[in-house]
Amino acid sequence: MSLTRRSFLAAALVAATVFVTAAAADHGGRGREHHGPLLQQRLIGSILSDPPIHSTTRGGVPWVGKGTATLDRHGRFEVRIRGLLVAGTNNTGPVTTVTVSLYCAPDSSGAAFTTAPVSLSSHGDARIRQHVTVPSRCLAPVVLVHPNGAAGAYIMATGFAS
Repeated sequence: MSLTRRSFLAAALVAATVFVTAAAADHGGRGREHHGPLLQQRLIGSILSDPPIHSTTRGGVPWVGKGTATLDRHGRFEVRIRGLLVAGTNNTGPVTTVTVSLYCAPDSSGAAFTTAPVSLSSHGDARIRQHVTVPSRCLAPVVLVHPNGAAGAYIMATGFAS
Protein backbone atom coordinates (compact mmCIF):
# COMPACT_ATOMS: atom_id res chain seq x y z
CA MET A 1 0.00 0.00 0.00
CA SER A 2 2.88 2.33 0.65
CA LEU A 3 4.07 1.92 -2.98
CA THR A 4 0.64 2.94 -4.24
CA ARG A 5 0.61 5.91 -1.92
CA ARG A 6 4.10 6.97 -3.16
CA SER A 7 2.99 6.58 -6.76
CA PHE A 8 -0.06 8.70 -6.08
CA LEU A 9 2.01 11.43 -4.37
CA ALA A 10 4.58 11.38 -7.17
CA ALA A 11 1.84 11.71 -9.80
CA ALA A 12 0.22 14.55 -7.84
CA LEU A 13 3.57 16.33 -7.56
CA VAL A 14 4.21 16.01 -11.30
CA ALA A 15 0.70 17.23 -12.11
CA ALA A 16 1.09 20.24 -9.79
CA THR A 17 4.45 21.11 -11.35
CA VAL A 18 2.99 20.93 -14.87
CA PHE A 19 -0.01 23.06 -13.84
CA VAL A 20 2.15 25.75 -12.18
CA THR A 21 4.54 25.86 -15.17
CA ALA A 22 1.68 26.13 -17.67
CA ALA A 23 -0.06 28.84 -15.64
CA ALA A 24 3.14 30.86 -15.35
CA ALA A 25 3.76 30.66 -19.11
CA ASP A 26 0.15 31.51 -20.04
CA HIS A 27 -0.29 34.63 -17.83
CA GLY A 28 -4.02 34.02 -18.05
CA GLY A 29 -3.98 34.83 -21.79
CA ARG A 30 -2.97 38.42 -21.06
CA GLY A 31 0.81 38.25 -21.45
CA ARG A 32 0.93 38.67 -25.20
CA GLU A 33 -0.99 41.95 -25.05
CA HIS A 34 1.67 43.56 -22.90
CA HIS A 35 4.82 42.26 -24.56
CA GLY A 36 4.15 42.06 -28.30
CA PRO A 37 3.85 44.93 -30.75
CA LEU A 38 0.62 46.91 -30.92
CA LEU A 39 0.97 47.14 -34.67
CA GLN A 40 2.86 44.99 -37.14
CA GLN A 41 2.04 45.54 -40.80
CA ARG A 42 3.43 44.75 -44.24
CA LEU A 43 3.86 47.53 -46.76
CA ILE A 44 3.74 47.41 -50.56
CA GLY A 45 4.37 49.93 -53.33
CA SER A 46 1.38 51.83 -54.71
CA ILE A 47 0.02 51.36 -58.21
CA LEU A 48 -2.04 53.69 -60.38
CA SER A 49 -5.33 51.94 -59.62
CA ASP A 50 -4.97 52.33 -55.83
CA PRO A 51 -7.74 54.47 -54.29
CA PRO A 52 -7.32 57.50 -52.04
CA ILE A 53 -6.79 56.46 -48.42
CA HIS A 54 -7.73 58.92 -45.66
CA SER A 55 -7.90 61.69 -48.30
CA THR A 56 -4.34 60.89 -49.39
CA THR A 57 -3.88 59.98 -53.07
CA ARG A 58 -1.42 57.48 -54.50
CA GLY A 59 1.67 58.78 -56.25
CA GLY A 60 1.62 59.67 -59.93
CA VAL A 61 3.62 56.60 -61.02
CA PRO A 62 3.50 52.93 -59.96
CA TRP A 63 5.97 51.81 -57.30
CA VAL A 64 7.38 48.40 -56.44
CA GLY A 65 8.93 47.44 -53.14
CA LYS A 66 8.14 45.98 -49.78
CA GLY A 67 8.46 46.89 -46.16
CA THR A 68 7.32 46.41 -42.60
CA ALA A 69 6.04 48.76 -39.91
CA THR A 70 6.02 47.97 -36.19
CA LEU A 71 4.77 50.03 -33.25
CA ASP A 72 5.06 49.04 -29.60
CA ARG A 73 3.14 50.41 -26.63
CA HIS A 74 6.12 52.54 -25.54
CA GLY A 75 6.02 54.51 -28.80
CA ARG A 76 8.91 52.80 -30.57
CA PHE A 77 8.01 52.97 -34.25
CA GLU A 78 10.17 51.16 -36.76
CA VAL A 79 9.75 51.00 -40.53
CA ARG A 80 11.97 49.06 -42.91
CA ILE A 81 11.62 49.70 -46.63
CA ARG A 82 13.34 47.57 -49.26
CA GLY A 83 13.53 48.18 -53.00
CA LEU A 84 10.97 50.99 -53.21
CA LEU A 85 11.49 51.99 -56.83
CA VAL A 86 9.46 53.46 -59.66
CA ALA A 87 8.16 50.38 -61.50
CA GLY A 88 10.24 49.48 -64.55
CA THR A 89 12.96 52.10 -63.95
CA ASN A 90 15.21 50.61 -61.27
CA ASN A 91 15.45 54.00 -59.54
CA THR A 92 13.58 56.23 -57.10
CA GLY A 93 13.02 59.04 -59.57
CA PRO A 94 12.99 62.44 -57.86
CA VAL A 95 12.15 60.93 -54.45
CA THR A 96 15.08 61.28 -52.04
CA THR A 97 13.29 61.20 -48.66
CA VAL A 98 10.20 59.59 -47.16
CA THR A 99 7.96 60.22 -44.17
CA VAL A 100 5.55 57.68 -42.71
CA SER A 101 2.11 58.31 -41.19
CA LEU A 102 -0.28 56.19 -39.16
CA TYR A 103 -3.99 56.74 -39.83
CA CYS A 104 -6.82 55.33 -37.74
CA ALA A 105 -10.45 54.73 -38.76
CA PRO A 106 -12.91 56.18 -39.16
CA ASP A 107 -11.50 58.78 -41.53
CA SER A 108 -10.20 61.48 -39.31
CA SER A 109 -8.98 64.99 -39.78
CA GLY A 110 -5.40 63.77 -40.09
CA ALA A 111 -2.77 61.25 -39.20
CA ALA A 112 -2.32 59.94 -35.67
CA PHE A 113 1.36 60.76 -36.22
CA THR A 114 3.88 61.37 -39.00
CA THR A 115 7.59 60.70 -38.73
CA ALA A 116 10.40 63.07 -39.55
CA PRO A 117 11.85 62.61 -43.05
CA VAL A 118 14.56 60.00 -43.67
CA SER A 119 16.71 59.43 -46.73
CA LEU A 120 15.63 56.94 -49.36
CA SER A 121 18.72 55.28 -50.87
CA SER A 122 19.18 55.00 -54.62
CA HIS A 123 18.26 51.32 -54.20
CA GLY A 124 14.96 52.29 -52.59
CA ASP A 125 15.92 51.33 -49.04
CA ALA A 126 15.10 53.28 -45.87
CA ARG A 127 14.89 52.64 -42.17
CA ILE A 128 12.97 54.71 -39.68
CA ARG A 129 13.36 54.34 -35.92
CA GLN A 130 11.50 57.06 -34.10
CA HIS A 131 9.65 57.56 -30.86
CA VAL A 132 6.02 58.59 -31.43
CA THR A 133 2.94 59.28 -29.34
CA VAL A 134 0.81 56.14 -29.37
CA PRO A 135 -2.90 56.85 -29.92
CA SER A 136 -5.12 55.58 -27.12
CA ARG A 137 -7.31 53.76 -29.66
CA CYS A 138 -6.76 53.02 -33.33
CA LEU A 139 -9.31 51.08 -35.36
CA ALA A 140 -8.32 49.72 -38.79
CA PRO A 141 -4.80 51.18 -38.73
CA VAL A 142 -3.23 52.14 -42.05
CA VAL A 143 0.41 53.07 -42.59
CA LEU A 144 1.25 55.32 -45.55
CA VAL A 145 4.70 56.24 -46.88
CA HIS A 146 4.91 59.76 -48.35
CA PRO A 147 7.43 60.94 -50.98
CA ASN A 148 9.67 63.91 -50.09
CA GLY A 149 7.44 64.85 -47.15
CA ALA A 150 4.34 65.32 -49.34
CA ALA A 151 1.65 64.24 -46.85
CA GLY A 152 -1.04 64.50 -49.56
CA ALA A 153 0.41 61.56 -51.52
CA TYR A 154 1.54 58.02 -50.76
CA ILE A 155 3.90 55.71 -52.63
CA MET A 156 3.65 52.74 -50.27
CA ALA A 157 0.84 51.53 -48.02
CA THR A 158 -0.32 48.80 -45.69
CA GLY A 159 -1.25 45.76 -47.77
CA PHE A 160 -0.14 42.71 -49.68
CA ALA A 161 0.01 41.51 -53.26
CA SER A 162 -0.50 37.86 -54.07
